[in-house]
Amino acid sequence: MDTPKSQPVQYSLFQHSLCDTAADAEKYSNTIELYDAMPKYFASRQVMAAAREGGKYLPILRREFEHRGEAYTVEITPARYVDRQDREMEYYPGPQEELVEEALKKIACDRLNGIFLNDSAGVQFTMYELRQELKRRGHGMHLHALIRSLTICRRAQVAIRKRGGDGRKVYMDSSIFPTLVIAGRDDWQQDPKQTRCYVQFNRLITHSIQKLTYRQFNYETFMRLRHPLSRWLCKRLSHHYTQASLIEPFHIRLSTIVRDSCLANARTLRHNTAHVRAVLEELREHDVLLDFRETPQTGKRRRMEDALYLLTPHPRFVDEVKKANKRQQNNPSPAARLK
Repeated sequence: MDTPKSQPVQYSLFQHSLCDTAADAEKYSNTIELYDAMPKYFASRQVMAAAREGGKYLPILRREFEHRGEAYTVEITPARYVDRQDREMEYYPGPQEELVEEALKKIACDRLNGIFLNDSAGVQFTMYELRQELKRRGHGMHLHALIRSLTICRRAQVAIRKRGGDGRKVYMDSSIFPTLVIAGRDDWQQDPKQTRCYVQFNRLITHSIQKLTYRQFNYETFMRLRHPLSRWLCKRLSHHYTQASLIEPFHIRLSTIVRDSCLANARTLRHNTAHVRAVLEELREHDVLLDFRETPQTGKRRRMEDALYLLTPHPRFVDEVKKANKRQQNNPSPAARLK
């Protein structure tokens, strides 16, 4: 499939990483302001299975979160998918879909693959190329599982609304991939390395590319993380911890993590605390954090009601943040781009 291409200057900037060597560019991708903060992925397949009515159908999922002091509501309408055994079932986007989307965003950073079509950002790829990228990052998938994930990203609807009474409103209702073109099986079998597929990214990604509100982050580290909550917190730190230093720890509460990620869903505070500790340990193992400290927040009768975490960044993460800051400073301002 040959798709007519355009290449605005904003997309060229999106595809350019600030790194020490050309080989280091493989480590980096982009995290998208607001879009990546949306809690649009469902972490547990077991909980999802238990929620299906008649073993098939899922309700619309409603979540509330905050981003940079603004309150939002997100609604996720599940995707209906018919498998190879002709079984019909609904799915929320989950960790597998998250990894597929991230791999495609990384592939889009290649100037031969990332394109603008009808003023929307997208990517051309082969199924072979996508499977190899996932495998290389430790997330190999069978072809039918990959097609299911792509289809779920196309059919699941994500609607976001800003809450509040100030008269301003943000509303977006779209799928993760508004357009998906998959070549036929016969084409793959005849020429798996050349048969092209196409995905259009969510409109919020296009908006972020046009407004230069994305940030460079370490995609290589992100793809190594096992816990979905680890990946969420890695991106949150990449966006919010722009002043990262060894003498300025990052502060975040357990209640904030629970509310904004929707990925710490244990019934008890004790189990959520244990989950977050495991996530912070994983971030320490992968040189995102140097150390962390947990301070319980108690209420009446000295009962624990929350916890405050002080996160000390690893020097490697501090270096990544400095690169991302410098890259943003080097990008032309919106006014300069109009000249």
